[in-house]
Amino acid sequence: MSNPDLIGRHSVQSLTLERQLAMDAFAALPRSHPMVAALEFDVTDALDAIDALRRAGRRVSLFAFVVRSIAVAISEHPDLNLVRHGRRLARFDDVDVSVPVEVSTPEGNFPREVVLRRAQSSSAVELFACLEAARGRQLVSGETSDEDRWARRTMGAVRWLPRFLRVGLIRWIMRSAFRIKMRAGTTLVTSVGKFAAIPGFAFTFDTGPRAATFVVGGVASKPWVHAGQVVVRSVLPLSLIVDHDLVDGAPVARFARRLQALIESGDGLLSELSEAGSMP
Repeated sequence: MSNPDLIGRHSVQSLTLERQLAMDAFAALPRSHPMVAALEFDVTDALDAIDALRRAGRRVSLFAFVVRSIAVAISEHPDLNLVRHGRRLARFDDVDVSVPVEVSTPEGNFPREVVLRRAQSSSAVELFACLEAARGRQLVSGETSDEDRWARRTMGAVRWLPRFLRVGLIRWIMRSAFRIKMRAGTTLVTSVGKFAAIPGFAFTFDTGPRAATFVVGGVASKPWVHAGQVVVRSVLPLSLIVDHDLVDGAPVARFARRLQALIESGDGLLSELSEAGSMP
């Protein structure tokens, strides 16, 4: 028998549906060869514009702005909007961004999926409103979105099946790029910076069936060359993970250059400010 003094105080917990779904989904991911880029962007001007928008009564966040910038850059570089379709690839025009939104549940805090459809055509203010609406729906119905509802109900119905059958079902779902787009979008953007303002990068270990995923870190004040001088600026770390089986390095480099231009210029925020200034 085990010695209670060596084990000490402890608790044993059952797997929640959310945790089981995550484990099964990770096990079902197709093999890939990820290429990782650790990028840093000067977001000082963007943060100033966001503060001005908030003072003008517009609700927006840096994360929503970054999601919008990623979607615009992907729409201009569609190689990063590829999704595996069996032994073929599907390239979509619309950029549907899957965003894990952390919500409180009786079992604890868990990320729930929200897919921002045609995010390249939305403003940062509109994307922020969509994310806030999803949190509101979860408080009322317990589900953030149609995608979240479908995933939870499907996996809840089969959770008592043997694991190999559950994983096989997810693999079958992932064989169709059209099912992926409908249920999980064409790319994923997640954030760790909003939970702890700690400088540094975080990475996902795979892109799944999609060409690219992104992890947004926390803003930190750093020495930065700006206008020919070294000054302290607000710098955002962002990790880009690309499936090298689907995308080569050159398109990724061109995409990253365009993303830098969008984020560091505050693209889209100035037009929002102009509209806010014309409001009564």
